[in-house]
Amino acid sequence: MTITTEQTIALVGIFSTATTAIFWGSFLLGKLHARMERVESGVSDLTHRMERAGQHMSDLADEVQKMPTRFLTREEALVWRGSRAEDRP
Repeated sequence: MTITTEQTIALVGIFSTATTAIFWGSFLLGKLHARMERVESGVSDLTHRMERAGQHMSDLADEVQKMPTRFLTREEALVWRGSRAEDRP
């Protein structure tokens, strides 16, 4: 059994197509992997920033809860010479 020229050309074409497909598949898979790593890094950074923002909001809520329930009027502050209601006698 001999291999004809047409069969040789067909085999070369098949192998060429297969290796090209493998190359582009690997190349695009590498790009996809790199993009996924960038997205994961971005999500991680965003999660960290949101946690920090939540902590800041919690700290602010704590400070607001420590504030007096009523502030002095300008006249009361001038008479008392202070501005904090909880410091009044």
